[in-house]
Amino acid sequence: MAYSNKPSGLIKTIPGILLMFAIAILTMGGQDLGIPWPGLESYLKLNPMTKTFFIDALRLNYILLSILIGMLIGNLFTLPNWIMAGVSTSRLFIKLGVILLGSLYSLADVAKLGFTAILLITSFVILTLLFTLWLGKRAGMDPASAAVLSAGTAVCGVSAIVATAPAVRAKTTDVVFSIATILTYGVVSIFLFPFIGHLLELSPHQFGVWSGTGILSSGQVLAVCLIYDPGTANHASVSLKTGEIYNLARVVFLPFVVLGLAAITSRTAQLPDDEINVHTGLASKFPIFVLGFLAMVFLTSLGFFGQTSPPSQELITIRKLYNWFFAIGLTGLGMQISFSELTRAGGKPLLVGSAAALFKAILALIVVFLLIPENP
Repeated sequence: MAYSNKPSGLIKTIPGILLMFAIAILTMGGQDLGIPWPGLESYLKLNPMTKTFFIDALRLNYILLSILIGMLIGNLFTLPNWIMAGVSTSRLFIKLGVILLGSLYSLADVAKLGFTAILLITSFVILTLLFTLWLGKRAGMDPASAAVLSAGTAVCGVSAIVATAPAVRAKTTDVVFSIATILTYGVVSIFLFPFIGHLLELSPHQFGVWSGTGILSSGQVLAVCLIYDPGTANHASVSLKTGEIYNLARVVFLPFVVLGLAAITSRTAQLPDDEINVHTGLASKFPIFVLGFLAMVFLTSLGFFGQTSPPSQELITIRKLYNWFFAIGLTGLGMQISFSELTRAGGKPLLVGSAAALFKAILALIVVFLLIPENP
């Protein structure tokens, strides 16, 4: 019998995962694991000079530090495939963290926040789609190129672009330019949104609504919410709790947006009707991890993990776990932000995408000021 010397897919991911985990320990600290290292954030707080500059002025915390270190490593070094195989699992860690994040909510919380989120997100998804398509047409963009860019700005960034591209028969260059545009805006958002939020003295709840509505990508929503309001195991981040409900409400729209854009593009480009696969579109595009999130909400509401206020030891453990998942996942996200890839953003996609993203962020901020109270 012949045996393969090639390691399995799971084994291939171990080195990259260990690297992301090590960076998370560097920034978060290792107390939860019995490692006597307080973490880079805590270390910077010890010295009055570094605390004033890095913590008070730049508002660095372990999430932003993880992303920055990941970006530096990813851009200063050419990482081999045996490292990148594990780094590419970063989105899995983020999705696992989102599932565990369901432990913050009860069914009443989801019903209360969910209705407002769905109403607001529905309006923003439709407005952003129409605005981007209209602006793309005015700028002379190809319909398929404008379609993938509109999905990225309206729903959930890169994931929406990748999901939409086959349905609208977008060219590879359309996808590359759109992704580069979304990533460029996302990198700016990670630093700019928390700064503006503190400048305007938004409450954690208001910031969560703004970021969950106005930021383009799911990973970026998680990052800015945790940067703005890190929370603790005993006092969970309000920004994260609010922002993720709005973000999930937006993500659920993905399969419907893909099918809608496929229909619009097919009519505009006069493609055959059979290019749109309605029967498989919804099932293949639906974000399954949302069901895991709702299952956690249901179990928490039934008291499966003990009391919620004050949180039981089980819930404290779950909160520590999802913080680790987010730190690991966002570190990997930073390692995948390539400055050379960002330079590909240019021309019409960059102008149209930037205008649509700015329109969405400003409009969302106005809505937050006018309609969203400081506390839920």
